[in-house]
Amino acid sequence: MSLPTQERLQEIQDLYREWMQLLPKLKAARCDWQRGEDLMRQLADFYFGGGYLACIEAEEQGQQFDLDTQGEYSILSEDAVWNAVGDQQTLAWQWLRDALETLDRDGNQSGQPLTHSMY
Repeated sequence: MSLPTQERLQEIQDLYREWMQLLPKLKAARCDWQRGEDLMRQLADFYFGGGYLACIEAEEQGQQFDLDTQGEYSILSEDAVWNAVGDQQTLAWQWLRDALETLDRDGNQSGQPLTHSMY
């Protein structure tokens, strides 16, 4: 392999700098993802565990609920939680596929971290 030009070295240095600036955001996104998982678990428990249906049946019997929505759909609307579960699953599959692509990009099928040896 030939020696990279000064210009190419600077391009790589700039890419590395950008990566270093992005890394904390990626770590924060992981924390956000974990919080989102906790939120969705609770929403799914409500929706699929009978709470949603009980509220709908109570509404049909005249019960009124005063929910403070701030522009989002009500959790008692027909598809709000259902769609949120679907959105989470779609995003999870996208992230998983992206992660697998990253891990496999160099043909590393072992599941072990890539090692770099100078010898």
